[in-house]
Amino acid sequence: MQAVGFFLQVAVKRSRSHYSTIATPKLSAFRAISFIFLVIIWSAFSASVSANGFNKLFIQEVMVCYDKQETQSIGAIPRQNCKKTTLGEVEPNNSLTWIVATFDLDTTKGINKPLGLFFSAKAAAEFYLNGELIGRNGYPSVEKKGERAGAMDSVIYIPLELIKKQQNELVIKLSAHHGIVNLGGFIQRAIITHYDSPQNMVLRHYLPSLLPLGVLVIGLIFSSTLAALQSKNQRNVLLPLFTLFVVLQLLTEVSRGLIPYDYSYHDIRLLFILLLGTLSGQCLLLHIVKSFLTKAHRKYFFLSMLLTLVGIYLGESMESKTVIAIQVPAWISFIIAAYQAFQKNEAAARSAIALLVFSSAIAIQPDKFLDIYFYYFVASLLLFFFIQHAIAYKTERSLKLVAQSRAERLQQALDEYNELQQPSKIQINNGQKVEWTSCDYICCLKGARDYVEIMMSDNRCILHNQGLAVMEEKLPATFLRVHRSFIVNKRFIQSLEKLPSGGGNLILTTGVTVPVSRRIMPKVKSQLT
Repeated sequence: MQAVGFFLQVAVKRSRSHYSTIATPKLSAFRAISFIFLVIIWSAFSASVSANGFNKLFIQEVMVCYDKQETQSIGAIPRQNCKKTTLGEVEPNNSLTWIVATFDLDTTKGINKPLGLFFSAKAAAEFYLNGELIGRNGYPSVEKKGERAGAMDSVIYIPLELIKKQQNELVIKLSAHHGIVNLGGFIQRAIITHYDSPQNMVLRHYLPSLLPLGVLVIGLIFSSTLAALQSKNQRNVLLPLFTLFVVLQLLTEVSRGLIPYDYSYHDIRLLFILLLGTLSGQCLLLHIVKSFLTKAHRKYFFLSMLLTLVGIYLGESMESKTVIAIQVPAWISFIIAAYQAFQKNEAAARSAIALLVFSSAIAIQPDKFLDIYFYYFVASLLLFFFIQHAIAYKTERSLKLVAQSRAERLQQALDEYNELQQPSKIQINNGQKVEWTSCDYICCLKGARDYVEIMMSDNRCILHNQGLAVMEEKLPATFLRVHRSFIVNKRFIQSLEKLPSGGGNLILTTGVTVPVSRRIMPKVKSQLT
C-alpha cells in the first residue's frame, strides 16, 4: 500500500508539470488548397478588370541626349551626343537630359476623352509635343541650384489639336539633382492615356491589392489574438510580426497613390519597402525554424541573413533586391520543412508544399511579382499559416484540458488513498450531544432544509444541525454529490441503475437506494469507472 501511495504522489506532481503530446488535428488539404486557388483566381480577375478599363500607349523606345550647357530650345538639342535606348535605361548622370520619342496616334478612332501623359520618374521635367511646350513637373536645370524638384508621378494634359496621325515627336527635358540616394531606375513609365489625376492612376494600379490587404489586416488581428491567448512557452509572435511587416509593406506601396511626394523621397520609400521585405522574410524563416526544429535556431537565422544580404548586394534593381530579400529565406524555409517532411512530420509536409508554391511563384515572374502577385500569394500563404496557428492553439487547449483532468483525477485518487489509510473524523451535532465520527462509518447524507440526515453503516440515522452544502465542504474526497439533496460515500456503492429519464439510482451495500440527477449523471459515471 505504501508503494501505491508513493506512485500516486509522483503521478500527481508529474501531471502538473508535464503532459504527453496528443496528435495534432489534421487539416483538410483539399479545402485549404481550394480556398487559396479561389483567392488566386480572384486576383487574376481583379487584375484583368484593372488592366482593361482604359486604353494606353506606352513610350518605350527613345533617343536620349545629354546636355552639359543647358540648351534652351528643343531645336538646338545636341543630337551628336544622342543614342537609342529604352526609357527604363535612361540615367541623367548629373546633367541635363533630353529624351526624344516618336509615336503614331489616330485621334479620330474612339478617342472621345481628354488625353494626358502619365510620367513617373525621379526627375524634374518639361514636356514638348511636336515642338510645343505642353507642361512642366518642376524645373529641370543643368545644375542643382537651378532645379526645382518635381513630383514622382505627374500627368500632363495633351491638347488633341497638337496630335498628328503619324510621327508625333515627344521631347522631355529633365534633370535629377535632388536625389537623396542614387538607387537607379530613374524613369519608371511614360504612358499616353485618358487624362486623370496621377494619384487616381496609381491607385487604379494598386486597386487589386485591396482584397489581400483586407485579408492581411484580418489575419493580423486573428493571429495576434491567438498569440495573446497562448501560453508563454507556446506563444507564436513571429506569425503576427510577419503579417505586420507585409501589411506595412503593402501600405507603403499604396501610399504612393494617396500622398503625392517629390521624387527625391522615392528612394527612401524603396529602401523602407526593402527593409520590410527583409524583415518579413526573416520572420517567415524563424517561424518555420521554431515550428519544426528544436535547436540551432540562431545558426539558420544568421545563415539566412548572410545569404540575403549577399543577394541584396548583387541585385541589379530595387525590385530584384526586394524579391531576393523574400525569396532567400522562403527557399531556406522550404528546405527545412521538406527535410522534416521526410522525417514523417505531416505538418511540415503541408508547410513544405505551401512554401514550394510560394517560392516557385516568385521564381517564375520575379520582375512582375511585387506589383500585384506578391500580395495575393503572400496572403494565401498567410491564410495557410493562420489555419495552422489556429490548429496549434486548439491543440494546446486540448492538452491543457487533458492535463487538468488527469491531475484532478490523480489528486482525487491520492486523497481517497490517504482517506483509506487514515480515515478522517467529522463533528456531528445531534441535539444536545456533540460527537466525533469517523467518515468511513457514514453511508450517505440527505438534505432536510437546514438539517442533514446522516445514514450510518449500522443503519442508524442521525439528524445534524447544518446544511448539506456546509457538510459537503467538510467531507473528504471519498464522498460524492449525486443529487441536489444527496451525498454518498463511494465505498458503499454497490451498483448504478440507469433510468429512461436520463437519471439513475445508486444501490448501496446497506440496501439504501439513492437517486442520481440527470445533470450529475455523467460525473457520477466518470467517478465510478
